[in-house]
Amino acid sequence: MSKKSEEDLAAWLGTETGFISGICSYDGEPIRLEAYQTAFLNNRSRYRWITKARQIGFSFVMALESLARCHLRDGYSSVFVSYALSDATEKVLVARQVYEELPLAYQKKLITDSKTELAFESNRAHGRVSRIISVPSKAPRGKQGCVYLDELAHYQNDREVYRGSTALILRSNGQLTGCSTPLGRRGIFWEIAQQELRGYPHHVRQLVPWWLCTSFCVDVRTAAREAPHMPTAERVERFGRPSIIEQFESLPLEDFQQEFEALFIDETYSYYPYELILPCMSDDIVVYEDPTDVPAPVGRLVAGFDVGRRHDRSELAVFEEVEGRYTARMMRTFANVPFKEQEAEMRRVLKVLPIARMSIDRNGIGMHLAENLEREFPQVVPENSTNENKERWAIDLKILMQRRDVAMPRERVLIAQIHQIQKRILPSGKVSFDAERNANGHADKFWAVALACQKERTSTRSSGSTNVGVRIIG
Repeated sequence: MSKKSEEDLAAWLGTETGFISGICSYDGEPIRLEAYQTAFLNNRSRYRWITKARQIGFSFVMALESLARCHLRDGYSSVFVSYALSDATEKVLVARQVYEELPLAYQKKLITDSKTELAFESNRAHGRVSRIISVPSKAPRGKQGCVYLDELAHYQNDREVYRGSTALILRSNGQLTGCSTPLGRRGIFWEIAQQELRGYPHHVRQLVPWWLCTSFCVDVRTAAREAPHMPTAERVERFGRPSIIEQFESLPLEDFQQEFEALFIDETYSYYPYELILPCMSDDIVVYEDPTDVPAPVGRLVAGFDVGRRHDRSELAVFEEVEGRYTARMMRTFANVPFKEQEAEMRRVLKVLPIARMSIDRNGIGMHLAENLEREFPQVVPENSTNENKERWAIDLKILMQRRDVAMPRERVLIAQIHQIQKRILPSGKVSFDAERNANGHADKFWAVALACQKERTSTRSSGSTNVGVRIIG
């Protein structure tokens, strides 16, 4: 970039864009901003609202903006609200690393250095401290400054967080940024982004699908003009790099459009809407992969093991039941693991943990494994994955979720697989519960959870189908 004079250069470095592009580096490399990142930095509106694809660097640029403002302003504070605690600490880590790579002449003194907060001392006498504060998804009460709501659509308490944030920036004359990938046509993020229910005239919106990102797109300039008018498959073929083509081939179409094309997908096709799933997910739930790490249970342990087919993964889910409430304790994925080794690992799990019941899908290739374990362990229950049984398991889990009697870790893959389950009426009039197959399996995590959390009936061990005692309409 050419500058006319030293004064012009100084003025440019005094902006967030100039500070980041001119003197910041990450992992020893100069930072090169994407066009949409520069547009974001230059947006001075009070309310910024960004609907974006995943993995395009918005959390990164928000952390950079906060670091730049802490060095360019006196007494500046930014508050990050994130989807989970791990995401909250990641933003501070990014800002901390870029700070370390700043030229010493531009560094302010770092006086607070923790996983969730950085504070910088002013270079001026009697100047005020500038801060970057990061918290998980809760209303940032008692704090002042600019607020960043990262992945707001995924919060369980999205309206409460948004309401608290608007009050905060009014007191501090700050800026509010809402930034998220979509999560269905629901919640405050969707309402503001789409304005289908009412207008939000003070929010300036920015839409960033995958084809605006050079890491995903081979020709951003042309794609910006042409891609919006193409079907998904055509624009992926025309403009997608191998990484985005792989994602397209690995996800159901609706999930790809939502995750990477920033579309708000109507979720009526799902048997488990997000409003049902999200309250059952918690950052406080710790799950383990090895049985020796699982704490001694207070209640009884129940497990489900969905045996993967040739192209699927096998999934194990272990829950602790206390007075009818199920809490996840162990989850493990077996990808490309020989069935002999899977069987050996199930034996180890059954010997280490006091599991009262382990339900195993014995259809097809799972039959041999299930019957071998049943002979040795009386708590093993082989299950037939008939339409009738899958309906029963799906309904049992939905009832538990409606009652908030199941608690699972807040993991995007698990949430996505539960949401993928669809209820269909077959030509015969029977009901089918299933999900589209993709590169990550066939909603195997969901079925492991459903097998573990099923309501136990007297005929659990029968080899045939079980009568459905209740059916939920909708």
